[in-house]
Amino acid sequence: MKKVIFLCLVLLSFLGSCQEYVRDRFSGFDTVKSQYFANAKDLTGYLPKGYSKDGGTDYTSYIQQGINENSVIIMPDFPILINENGLALKSNQKILFQKNSKLIMKPNSKDRNGMLNLFGIQNVDLYYPSITGDKHKHLSTSGEWGMGIYILSSTNVNIVGSYIESFWGDGICIGGRNNISSSGITIKNVILKDNRRNGITIGGVSNLLLENAYIAGTTGTNPQAGIDVEPDSNFYDVKNIKLNNIETEKNGNYGIIISPGNMVGKNLKDISITINNFKDNGSKIGLGLAVTRDKPNTQFPQLNGNIIINNFSSQNNSTAKFRSFKGASHQVNVKMDFGKLSPASRSAVGYGQKLKNNAETITLK
Repeated sequence: MKKVIFLCLVLLSFLGSCQEYVRDRFSGFDTVKSQYFANAKDLTGYLPKGYSKDGGTDYTSYIQQGINENSVIIMPDFPILINENGLALKSNQKILFQKNSKLIMKPNSKDRNGMLNLFGIQNVDLYYPSITGDKHKHLSTSGEWGMGIYILSSTNVNIVGSYIESFWGDGICIGGRNNISSSGITIKNVILKDNRRNGITIGGVSNLLLENAYIAGTTGTNPQAGIDVEPDSNFYDVKNIKLNNIETEKNGNYGIIISPGNMVGKNLKDISITINNFKDNGSKIGLGLAVTRDKPNTQFPQLNGNIIINNFSSQNNSTAKFRSFKGASHQVNVKMDFGKLSPASRSAVGYGQKLKNNAETITLK
């Protein structure tokens, strides 16, 4: 009996430590359902007679028809298989995933696709989405852009209580197309596990709030980061990015990597990123900083802005808790607070990397 009690205590401790910032992703479910979905359309009614509940039958066309024809939607309360086309959402839409709802990506050979695609739309609320990719069953070895939630050039998107696992590329990708960044994106209470490229890629967005996130086991193809801040080009923005209460664990390379060097170009760019309460356990590098990873042409203006990191801690890292990569000169102010460390561990040596590297100076707060 004592052994059983001990094992239970160990399990509870493990669950508490691994998901400290995501206590219950279904928090507020009943209130959300009654307040916003009282008159919603349950897409179970779109499925054919004798439909299967085991997640092994492709019902993409039926679910897509329901999305096209309705603005307030409840997903079936059982797993649904979705093919390589994914699902295209539309503007002014609210979607509720129930506690047993799940979308499963049918194995495919696509280099690039997404499960939930938000392209050039606005005013979308996603509640409690649970989606699983085909990372372990993908039918080719090429490409790295099979996305879970794929947001491009969209505005005013709210995502609450996600569980996203095993995608060929990123669990969530937020970016732009046709030189238009996304904006006004809020993501809260998200769990991302076992994605292949990144847990979350931030490629072009202004006014992003990511709060209460647990991101683990991102492995397969580089960058292999829990969060990768990596804008696609000089035409896209990384502005007013707030990452609050982030926990990363055992990602292939980084807990978080900030690498906005692609923004250097003919347009003068300011970046602004604030990270509050970030801890990593067991990723190769807890936090990576590559503000200008490549030397830009000298005719281009230097990158400006601010990167502020409050209360960062990391442990069990095989390469370094923190690493600053060599790059060209820039005008970005970087301030870091190694909050929970003892005074003896606050030195550059304790973090496995000098805090002054080339033209980049990092100020300890």
